[in-house]
Amino acid sequence: MVDLFFIKSFLAVAQTGSFRLAAQRNNITQPAVSQHIHILEQKLRCSLFERSSRKTILTPAGRVFLVFAQQMLDSYQNACTEIEKMNNLSVGTVRIASIYSIGLYQLKPLIQRLLKKYPKINIHLEYCHHSLVYQMVQDRSVDFGMVAFPKEIEGLQIKVFAHDQLTMVQSPKHRFFKKNEKITLNRLNNTSFVGIDNLSPTGIAINQFFKAHHINVNLVKEYENIETVKDAVEIGLGCSILPKTTIAQELKNHTLEIIPLQRFNLKRPLALVHSDKKVFTKAANIFLESFFSL
Repeated sequence: MVDLFFIKSFLAVAQTGSFRLAAQRNNITQPAVSQHIHILEQKLRCSLFERSSRKTILTPAGRVFLVFAQQMLDSYQNACTEIEKMNNLSVGTVRIASIYSIGLYQLKPLIQRLLKKYPKINIHLEYCHHSLVYQMVQDRSVDFGMVAFPKEIEGLQIKVFAHDQLTMVQSPKHRFFKKNEKITLNRLNNTSFVGIDNLSPTGIAINQFFKAHHINVNLVKEYENIETVKDAVEIGLGCSILPKTTIAQELKNHTLEIIPLQRFNLKRPLALVHSDKKVFTKAANIFLESFFSL
C-alpha cells in the first residue's frame, strides 16, 4: 500500500527538480523524501527520476506516473473539501427505515420541521416490515430504524422516544357498542374484531392482552397495514384496537370513534434503533439531536 504522503513527495520532486527543495516544501528531511521515492520505485518496479548533480528529471515512466499521481492528490483534496462542506453547511443524506405507522404519523412532522431548518439535508425514508428494519440497521444500510415494541439485539442501540396509547375503536355508522358506553373487558367476548397481523409486535401485544384476560373475540380478519384495519372498521367489519396517534384524522372526520374500555391501558413503546458501530455524519447527528429535542 502506498502512503499518500509518498505521492506528495514525488510531486514535489517532479515540480522542483530537487530532493532538497521537495523536502523544504513538505517540511520533512531530505532522507525522508529519498525514502519515499525509493519505496514508490520498488512498488512500481521502475525508476521515476534520472538523478544528476545539477537537476533531477523525470524518466518516461515518471512522466506517466506524474499524471496519475496528480489525479490521486486532486481526488483526495476534493474529497476533503466536500466533507468539509458537509460538516460546515449541514448537508448530506440521512437514511431511515421505519414501520409504516411510525413513518407516517411520528416522523412526518419531524422531517418537515427538520427540512425547514436544514434544507440541504436529504431524508431518505423507506417503509419496511419490522424484521427488515432490524436487518437494514444491522447491515448499516440505513442510519436509523423506527420500530414498535423494540427487541434487544446484540450490536444495536435502542432509544425509546414515545409510548403510544392503544385504544379500541368502532365505526359510528356500524356500532357494536353504544356511544360513550363504558365497556368492561368481558363484554368483548364474541365481538367481531378486526386485528393487526399477529406476527407484528403490536398484534402480538394485543393478543397477549386478550389471552391474559381470558377474552375470546370473534376474529373477522387480520391485516398487517394499520390503514387497511381502519378501512375495515369504517365499513363495519368489526371493532379494533389501534394506536391513538394513527386515528387522529378519523376521529376528527367522525369516521371512527373511541370505545371507552375499562381496565385497558395498553401502550406500545416506540423506539429509534441504530448500530452501536455506526459512524454518523453531521447530518445524521443533527437528525438525532432534533428528534430527541422535541
